[in-house]
Amino acid sequence: MMHAETPSPMGMPTMLVPDVPESLRDTSSAAQTQGSRSLDALLAGYAVGDSTRHDMLFDADGELRSHWRELLEELAALGEQGLAERTDEVQRLLYENGVTFNVHDDMRGRLRTWRVDPLPLVIPTAQWAELEAGLTQRSRLLDALLADIYGPRRLIEEGYLPPELIYEHPGFLFACDHSYGQSEARRAGLVFHGVDLVLDDRGQWRVVGDRLQAPSGAGYALENRIILARAMPTLYREAPLRRLASFLEAEHRTLAALSTLHREQPNVVLLTPGPDSDGYFEHAYLANYMNLSLVESLDLVVRDSRVWMRTLGGLKPVDVILRRLEDAWCDPLELRADSLIGVPGLVQAARSGGVALANPLGVSVLEHPGLAPYLATLCERLLDEPLILEPPQSWWCGDPQSLDTVLDDFEHLTIRDIDPGARWIRAAELSEAELDLLRQRVEARPSRYVAQRPLRSATAPVYDDASGRFVPRPLNLRAFVTAEAEAPTGPGKSERSGWCYRAMPGGLAWAGAPGTPSLDSDVVKDVWVLADKPQPHVSLLRQASGPIVVTRDGNDLPSRVADSLFWLGRYGERLDVRARLLREGLLRLLEQDQSEYADITMADLFEVLTLEWPDGDPDALADESVAGGPSLGGRFHDLRAALLTLLDDDTRQGLPAYFQQMLRNSRAVRDHLGDDAWRVLNQLRRQINAMPRVPSASAGRRACEEVVNQLAAFFGLCNETMPHHYGWRFMDIGRYIERVLRTLELLRLALLDAREPGVALWEVVLATTDNVTAYRRRYRSELHPTAILDLLLFDEGNPRSVGYMLKRLGRQIERLPQPDSAPYRSREQRLIVQASSTLQLADIDVLADVHASERAREALAVLFDALLDPLEQLSDAIGHSHFSHAETPKQLIKMQVQP
Repeated sequence: MMHAETPSPMGMPTMLVPDVPESLRDTSSAAQTQGSRSLDALLAGYAVGDSTRHDMLFDADGELRSHWRELLEELAALGEQGLAERTDEVQRLLYENGVTFNVHDDMRGRLRTWRVDPLPLVIPTAQWAELEAGLTQRSRLLDALLADIYGPRRLIEEGYLPPELIYEHPGFLFACDHSYGQSEARRAGLVFHGVDLVLDDRGQWRVVGDRLQAPSGAGYALENRIILARAMPTLYREAPLRRLASFLEAEHRTLAALSTLHREQPNVVLLTPGPDSDGYFEHAYLANYMNLSLVESLDLVVRDSRVWMRTLGGLKPVDVILRRLEDAWCDPLELRADSLIGVPGLVQAARSGGVALANPLGVSVLEHPGLAPYLATLCERLLDEPLILEPPQSWWCGDPQSLDTVLDDFEHLTIRDIDPGARWIRAAELSEAELDLLRQRVEARPSRYVAQRPLRSATAPVYDDASGRFVPRPLNLRAFVTAEAEAPTGPGKSERSGWCYRAMPGGLAWAGAPGTPSLDSDVVKDVWVLADKPQPHVSLLRQASGPIVVTRDGNDLPSRVADSLFWLGRYGERLDVRARLLREGLLRLLEQDQSEYADITMADLFEVLTLEWPDGDPDALADESVAGGPSLGGRFHDLRAALLTLLDDDTRQGLPAYFQQMLRNSRAVRDHLGDDAWRVLNQLRRQINAMPRVPSASAGRRACEEVVNQLAAFFGLCNETMPHHYGWRFMDIGRYIERVLRTLELLRLALLDAREPGVALWEVVLATTDNVTAYRRRYRSELHPTAILDLLLFDEGNPRSVGYMLKRLGRQIERLPQPDSAPYRSREQRLIVQASSTLQLADIDVLADVHASERAREALAVLFDALLDPLEQLSDAIGHSHFSHAETPKQLIKMQVQP
């Protein structure tokens, strides 16, 4: 086969493959000929590389590797247009499902996602068998190493490890020193292990890092698999690949088996740093998929060396924690004192066996890059086996001989500090001054640095959207290993009796230079491990094999979740009211010639929207019009600019600022929201992010209408899909507290406090509350304040009236959890009774002439004050009773109330 040569970026000849090998051409049928042509077009121009660099798609002779053929033919049969459509469908599903990771300091909620490649990374059976053996061996090795480091430390005493290598690393926690000196049955070892690998230019897998503290990616791998299967169902249904769900099922069994106190029904939780963490989507996804409670530090408390979860019904014991917090942040008492996301006393609880942690605290020392040069020797010493998966050639500079080697070849190596999270620095890319400075730092503190020979990775095919073809790019692979509390049956046997390790038959692959963090990549791949035949679908959502405790969203709901749902409702309603008011402001601006009160009405709207009135004092509007001052039409451009700023202001008063708070609370309860509601929320996020591009008042009004519609869809879906237990009740209470407060404020403005109370503002109130049609249908007359008061204040059949909202709040509050022994109403119950009684006892006859009678105006002002005062206290009362994160007080002596 002939190949044309073109210069490559590295200066070496690159072979182009304009067609598939002759061995793939079969002219026995027209269909096969057409399929070969399609494959020819799909792979046209694929740069294989020179013969010294391994490519995962083509071998050194330019022949397509056999395990890719069937998959590529299936994709080629789709055609260029079909493949592009499938790729777009994958991205649409990713966006709708909210598969994102957080970008820190993003005030607008633009959570980042990536592009999932339609072509998986295919690993043949034989290659996987070798890789799997290496992965499970590495987990066994690190498990044994962990036990020695925090136990007898024989490896240091025998000279296999330099003391400085371990003790100077920030990951070695002296607070955990005795945690592993317990009996074998109580010692917690490695449960979950992430391994970062790169296939080098010789076709050998190299380990470039271990993820042990909070290994992320398994949830993303599963979600990528599910989404690709939905976008290309025929391909995935018939593909002979091994499934992923059974791996997570095994992890779930292992977590349950770690409990030593409640083995029948252990309480297993997933501890997350919170919605601001990079991988919060995955945390919520895994908790939901594996039926675990998603908790933050505020949800947990340590009492008597036990961990308890704060719930609406009091404290609930926690048996096992699957943590996604890095070691140092887990306990502010014994680790980092400045941690606000840790659980005080967690180290002591783990040390005493009151809770099991997966992985145990202190594992971060095993992520030390300086261990790499010693692992081959340690494997022989601890496991009596040769190391299967080797790292790149590397040196720990704290060893004098290694330091000499590094300094002699300094400019050709990559250097990094041993601190967690430090990046590799390629010396060849530094200036002479930067290189000298780095050399001085290494010589000054050699034990703080590790050097490595640059790794040249193999290439793999990645779909290029622009050209519609596949191009070669370097790939990274994160594989996952979990422990199993079962009798070992294979090479994954652990040194701990009754435990073995198994590798996930797949993983997360991403494009990028060797060692690039997965969240920095713009392209990720599903990973196929081929099987002899198609495997049956496995899911954790199937019939349980044993007895199950039937529970509902009741007293076991974490207080933090109830708090977040409450504020989700409040901020959602705030955003809705603000979007409605802004819509009315823009509409009045466009219709400014149709009302004699347009100037004054707009000034009142600016005050409600907390906007500064342009060109002077708005109270002088009447004088300006007499004296020839600027009219509303003359101010049109300034007023429009001021109103449109609310579409882009993400600091305090704009729609993005309110949406940011709503999004934050919704992400905190991601596992309590339905998939359809979450898709609507993502659509709303896209709408909010597009706000800065609004060009006109008309476009701004339409944008506000879209926000209102999407909020109605979101809360409507929550009402239809969320169980109507405590979580939903708190969200509903939050919405209606906010709605009744804003309605009362609008009514007070339109009827009492406005510069010119009258028809124009009455129309704004009816439009904002979406009651224009109801008013016309009921009264069929011009606007009258008495009718407005009846419709929006007293009518308990109108969902937008104050009477209806107070009645609904009263029903919901009555059904909140209350102390069993309390014979009296709670403070929130008393406040809602106070507000409801005030409204029901109001003298409607006195209020009838509010537009003409000063006595009626004074009575209405008193009524508004009497309603607003208890309602403004209601939120604090609910927070104190249910969200204070304190245990329910218990009486020492039982109170007896005489009938």
